[in-house]
Amino acid sequence: MKFIKPRDLTAQSFILDVRDEIEHDEESLAYKHVLEPLDTLKPEIFIKEHKLSGKETINIICSSGGRSSQAAKMFEQSGYKNVAVVIGGMVEADYEGLPIVRN
Repeated sequence: MKFIKPRDLTAQSFILDVRDEIEHDEESLAYKHVLEPLDTLKPEIFIKEHKLSGKETINIICSSGGRSSQAAKMFEQSGYKNVAVVIGGMVEADYEGLPIVRN
């Protein structure tokens, strides 16, 4: 498992947001991303649905980093090792000035 700062994300990054829908509806990254709340995340199904080969880094974000770490462990236990936890989550992304959509 890797750890990255939000500023290392780009519009081309594969980003997985594991917050719940209510949190996501309040604010989200302006970059393209996939919302899959941690409580419904099934890594094997997610990998198949998104046709991930293992070469793509799944950059996982949540509010502050706790759920992202849990999700990364789930992917690793499923055999997908190319995962990165976004340190500080949306809180840090906002602090670093990443583009955020607020509703």
